[in-house]
Amino acid sequence: MKNILFTLFFFTLISCNVGKDGRREIILERIKEFNEEKKEWNNLTQCILKDKTVNYKLGELISPNDLDKSIADKLKDRQIKYISVRNSPECQEVEYQKDWDNSIGTQYLKFTTCDTLKTKKGYYQSDSSPIEVFGIGDNWLIWIDNDPI
Repeated sequence: MKNILFTLFFFTLISCNVGKDGRREIILERIKEFNEEKKEWNNLTQCILKDKTVNYKLGELISPNDLDKSIADKLKDRQIKYISVRNSPECQEVEYQKDWDNSIGTQYLKFTTCDTLKTKKGYYQSDSSPIEVFGIGDNWLIWIDNDPI
């Protein structure tokens, strides 16, 4: 049993280790795809920020199944597993956890008015933590948690 668990852990670790250059290429492709649908993402985000159900669950992970059918269908069409929302006059955020291939880590698409530096087009952050941030522009960013655990 130990050998099976070790083998599974080993292959998981290897499959998550695409490397920075590989992750960057994948994310640049995701940003390109996002930019092609940016108007739709902006419209969806505004609907979410106005939704009463969402505003009762601020700060929580919200499954599309917990929302009105019209929003849930749009989220499912975009392969969203969960959203998390912050909504105040000073700061609005909608974070989408997409059901993307996770070989490079768990990936999030985020709309935020709270951090204009990280959402700046071309922004990139990678430090000693397992988090990488890619600024898309116009209040959008993608971040990755590439911690294999």
